[in-house]
Amino acid sequence: MDEMEALCSRIAILSGGRVRALGTAAGLRAAHAHGHAVVFKVTNALSTDEVDGAKQQLDRLKGKLQETFNCSLKDEHKTMLHYHINDTMRYSELFTELEALRTEFPNLIEDYSVTETTLEEVFLSFAKEQQAINQTV
Repeated sequence: MDEMEALCSRIAILSGGRVRALGTAAGLRAAHAHGHAVVFKVTNALSTDEVDGAKQQLDRLKGKLQETFNCSLKDEHKTMLHYHINDTMRYSELFTELEALRTEFPNLIEDYSVTETTLEEVFLSFAKEQQAINQTV
């Protein structure tokens, strides 16, 4: 997808044998992207320690994220949690909420990063829609 963005001035997304979207990479992201990706880096000591308190604290963080945002957990590793926030929010609101979480869980959240929805995620959302249509037919 990175090569496509670098080399192409217009991009078409085909799904089910039809052109579903056409435009520039930025235009497609703006028109079809929803939400943000957030990756949390959690402390290694808590993630590898099997103490009940550490696991409970991680579960509390996950619950708080679900409560605060309309989000879904996409991937989880020892020291990383990758969430997708489904709602489009202002960056000021998003970072305010994330900093509040960081303050509430100072021994758990080491760092976090926020990215916009990528062109690949836009493409995959069209593919997922087509797959759902194919399953109902």
